[in-house]
Amino acid sequence: MRLTRAAALLTSMLVLAATAGAQQRRITGRVAASGTNEPLVAVSILVAGTTLGTRTNDAGEFSLVAPDAEVQLVARRIGFKQQTLRVPRDQAQVTFSLDRDVLMLEEQVVTGENTTVARRNAANDIATVSSTELTRAPTPTIENALAGKIAGASVSQNSGAPGGGIQVQLRGVTTINGSPDPLYIVDGVIVSNDAIASGANAITAAAAGGNASNQDNPVNRIADFNPSDIERIEVLKGASASAIYGSKASNGVIIITTKRGSSGAPRFNLVQRVGTQEISNEIGSRHWTLPGVYDYFGPKTPADTARYRALYGSGATTDYEKLLFGQRDPSYETNLSARGGSEATRYFVSGLLKRDAGIMRGTGYDKQSLRANLSQTFSRRMTLDVNTNFVHSNAQRGLSNNDNSGTSYYMVLPFTPSFVNLRPVNGEYPANPFERSNPIQTRDLLQNTENVYRFTAAANARYSVFSRDRQSLTLSLNGGIDQFSQRNDIFSPNELLFEPQDGLPGTVVRGSTGNVNSNLNASLVHTFSPVGMALTATTSAGVQRERRDLDGASILTRGLIPGQSGVDQGSSVTVTPVSFPACA
Repeated sequence: MRLTRAAALLTSMLVLAATAGAQQRRITGRVAASGTNEPLVAVSILVAGTTLGTRTNDAGEFSLVAPDAEVQLVARRIGFKQQTLRVPRDQAQVTFSLDRDVLMLEEQVVTGENTTVARRNAANDIATVSSTELTRAPTPTIENALAGKIAGASVSQNSGAPGGGIQVQLRGVTTINGSPDPLYIVDGVIVSNDAIASGANAITAAAAGGNASNQDNPVNRIADFNPSDIERIEVLKGASASAIYGSKASNGVIIITTKRGSSGAPRFNLVQRVGTQEISNEIGSRHWTLPGVYDYFGPKTPADTARYRALYGSGATTDYEKLLFGQRDPSYETNLSARGGSEATRYFVSGLLKRDAGIMRGTGYDKQSLRANLSQTFSRRMTLDVNTNFVHSNAQRGLSNNDNSGTSYYMVLPFTPSFVNLRPVNGEYPANPFERSNPIQTRDLLQNTENVYRFTAAANARYSVFSRDRQSLTLSLNGGIDQFSQRNDIFSPNELLFEPQDGLPGTVVRGSTGNVNSNLNASLVHTFSPVGMALTATTSAGVQRERRDLDGASILTRGLIPGQSGVDQGSSVTVTPVSFPACA
């Protein structure tokens, strides 16, 4: 009997203690920037030592449920120093004033698939680039925007052709045969940054029997994404990269997070840029005299003397750099975005219309992009983010890289004296007496284009299995797909002066490539904050499945029927399949 009463008394005491521990109160407040009192949006407010938290709205205001006792509230936001306020039990309203974090030591950086840590506590250096830094000055691609913003990153351009052709190499990464390119992750999707050769080597013979891919001046596919859609970029190097993504991240990881919607009335942002481009560094050319011509070329017979005198003519010179690369057609960029929504549904939508005019006639880069990001909160336990992006780009490239056939402009001009007149007369292009091609004719008649359609979609679902004052368990499912189709067309007509050299005048190259990347990840993240200890333990476990399919083919046709440009209109046709094994 006494044992029963003691058990009942103990049970009652436990129930009372649990009830008392479960008592809660509501705290409201506002977060503003120090000095300006400007309200700060999307500030993370957390009850220290617990997993209870919320975020500020467009007015910088927040409301959260906290234990019915004295607590400490922690406010964090990217670009600002963390601030902690003690809130007594009888206080229901607080105000935060955050100072800007110039050194970014308080910034939360990625350390796992679904985990973060303050930068000052990170084991490895993790570089970050904000959206403001990316769009401070207009740049053609994301890689251009990263130049000079990441310590230890080498960003090099393989030519000045519009549309890309950039390599990013992180410090410490060395390779002889492999690619030094880092792994790119966009909203949790492993995206392709393949640079697929156009087939221009069939004309330039730049590879001289070796690998032609780096001589064809290809466009890196990461150039498809719109820098204005990006919220932030994080660069992981060393062990932190390989720990998350395995051996494929041995060259580092560049994690791109695009912008999200926010609750409140729709907010529109319009960016319009218009300008021109011009050559940045002219090589220059020699101004000849007739005695200088004799001395340099060394005529040995009267016939030679007469020939060089005829070529020299009146002594007029031509600035071929200005003639070939003096195009100043207008370039423009129109970027319109909108973000808004309610507490439950938030959206971000953007559209891009871009034209980069080349400095040479017949070259340029056009891109159209449409992005739609949706965030849905179903309950306190479950949220869903869906991101989609469609891109179409078209690049007109010309021939601006290395060659061994006397076809590329900058490989012809050094051997062509400025007194030689190569301008067309009545539609006829004169032969170049010092080289195998007339660069003006090549510019006007040769076509080298690349057309790309790309679709990327990502989804991230989070479900809170349980969330208590001291610990929480979250299930995260995320995955996505990255698909693009690329077509390259090169047409070198019969009348080009260098075409008859191989006995088969007229060349067509048509390349077609398709790529699909997909990945699916599932993970559990457990957070534990022991009572009376100033630490938080985060444990995560998960599984991941990836697949990559990259297939293509290239058709090379020589000996074209005059006036024809089809791959089936020549005397010599070669089909080269390009296939990479699928990875799963």
